[in-house]
Amino acid sequence: MILEKTVDQIQQIYNNNKIVPPEVTSIVIGLGYTGVEVSVHAFKPFLGLAATLQSIIKATDCSKIKFAGNLTKKTILELLSWSSKPPSLKKIIGIATVNAVSQHIFKMKNPYPKIMGESYDYLDINQGTKITIIGLIKPLIQKLSEITQNITLIEDSISVPLKFKKFLVKTNINQLVKEELSTDILFCTGTALINNTIEDILDLYKNKAGKIILIGPTISMIPDILFDYGVDIVGGLEIFDSEATLKVLQEGGGTKIFKQYGKKYNLIKK
Repeated sequence: MILEKTVDQIQQIYNNNKIVPPEVTSIVIGLGYTGVEVSVHAFKPFLGLAATLQSIIKATDCSKIKFAGNLTKKTILELLSWSSKPPSLKKIIGIATVNAVSQHIFKMKNPYPKIMGESYDYLDINQGTKITIIGLIKPLIQKLSEITQNITLIEDSISVPLKFKKFLVKTNINQLVKEELSTDILFCTGTALINNTIEDILDLYKNKAGKIILIGPTISMIPDILFDYGVDIVGGLEIFDSEATLKVLQEGGGTKIFKQYGKKYNLIKK
C-alpha cells in the first residue's frame, strides 16, 4: 500500500542519514482541513495538511474524539502509523503528519526535479486534449475549461455546479465505459489517499492515461512510492507561515484563505 510504503521510506531516510526526526508541536482538526505542525532545531516549523472529509466527521464512530487533549504527546512514529488506518480522523491526522515530515525531508534531502506554480502550465494542453478530473477542484476545472471542453468529472460527495454539468459527470469511475476511461491527462486530488481509493484509481488508469497528476495539500508528501505506482507529477503545497495557517484552520477556513501562506510546487518523475 502506498501510505505504508511511504512511511517505511520516511523511517529509512531518517535512520540511514542519522537525522533526528522532528517533534509534534501542534495539531488542529479544522472543518475543512486538519493540520499537523512539527518542529526541529534550526528550522521554522513544518506544517502538513490533510482534508477533513465531511463524511468522516458525520460518521457515528468519529463523533467523539476520545484522544483529544493528548495528541501532541504522541510520537511521530505513532502518528505516522495512523495513516494506514481505515478512513477516520486518525487516518487524516496520520496523513497530515506524513506531509509535515515530508516537508522536513525536502529541506534536508531533496533529489526531486521541481517546478513551481500550477502543473497545467507545463503540460501541452490544447482544445483537443482529453482530461479526466477526480474530485471537484473548481479552480482547476474552470481554468482547463478555458482551453478544452473535453473534460470528464468524477465526484461522489459534493454537488457539481450547473456550469460544470455540460461536461461528462459521474459519481464513480466504475460508471465509465471503456472509451470514457481513456484520457490524455488524469488529475486526481489527494483525498483519494484518505478514502483508500488511490490504489484502485492508479491501477485502473496506469494504461489508460497519458499523464497522471496528483494535486492538493493532502498529497504534499515525498513522491517516490507514488512514482512507482505510475504517477507522473505530484503537486503539493509548502506552507511558509505555520502559525497563520493553523489560525485559519481553527476558525474553519480552507484553501482559499490559507493558500496565501504557502506556495504550490510540482515534483516531476524522472
